Amino acid sequence: MITRTYPKRCGKCGAKAMRLAMVPYTTTIEHDGRAYRVEIPALSVPQCGNCKAISIDDEADQQISAAFRRAARLLAPEEIRQGREKLGLTQKQFANLLGVGEATVSRWETEAQIQQRAMDRFLRVCLASPAAVALLASDFQPSARGA
Repeated sequence: MITRTYPKRCGKCGAKAMRLAMVPYTTTIEHDGRAYRVEIPALSVPQCGNCKAISIDDEADQQISAAFRRAARLLAPEEIRQGREKLGLTQKQFANLLGVGEATVSRWETEAQIQQRAMDRFLRVCLASPAAVALLASDFQPSARGA
């Protein structure tokens, strides 16, 4: 079991009273020129027992990111990874196919970066259409005309 670590002292009032709590959380996230309202009825977050201030730690940030992806209807990291693996491609091969860096694919799959809407749509086409993958893969094949 992984232990969740967070500061025990409140950043607002200074009390040593931070404890995990489930709180309703709502925020607006700007992405690709659009605003998305993200609502989480029960966000697990460190909260001060003294002043009730919350602290967004890594775990809470992951919960917020996942809720944002759902609100924006973007592929989740595991969906990208599973789709790539279903195609039988390494991250490097997939990156070459999409015309992005290998590190970008890695960041999408590890939740370190959220893909843009246009790239999400492109990913969906690639993951759903063997013909699209074949067309893109043909860009990397030496042409018979150039020989």
